[in-house]
Amino acid sequence: MDITISFRHVDHDEKIREYVEEKISKLQKYVETPLDVHVVLSIERKYRHRVDVMLTMNGVVINAHEVMDDMHAAIDKILDKLERRLIRFRGKVKKYREGKQKPSFDAAEATGPSIIVTKKIVAKPMDPEEAAMQLEASGDNFMVFRERENDEICIIYKRRDGNFSLIETSGKTA
Repeated sequence: MDITISFRHVDHDEKIREYVEEKISKLQKYVETPLDVHVVLSIERKYRHRVDVMLTMNGVVINAHEVMDDMHAAIDKILDKLERRLIRFRGKVKKYREGKQKPSFDAAEATGPSIIVTKKIVAKPMDPEEAAMQLEASGDNFMVFRERENDEICIIYKRRDGNFSLIETSGKTA
């Protein structure tokens, strides 16, 4: 935690500096990332004690200010404000992280891939050129058909380069 304390229209007081550092360092327990804190202590019109705090963590900035008759009371009051804001911020981050879908790992996935969808296809008899035309018209990635000449099961699929590839099986099915 990096704490910077500035005094404006106030004499530099080591006791107040230590008091601010002690109180502000308690805020670190609300966040995991290191905080960058800038505190400005000032007096306005000789009786208004003002405390401005700017917290920065991972690009998120939280500002707060408090004006009271006593500097110690203003520091305590602003500490309460910052605690509430950090708790609220932590809740928002937690809610965001819980809202994201986490990949689920089942026992079946851990052992290897499994069959998710089963589809029964009727292999119609046709020529490879006719299968390529039908595949192009259907918009599918592949087509299973039975070749007319030798009655073998064939698979035609569209390659990434736009051409077609043909897989011919050997042996006849009943």
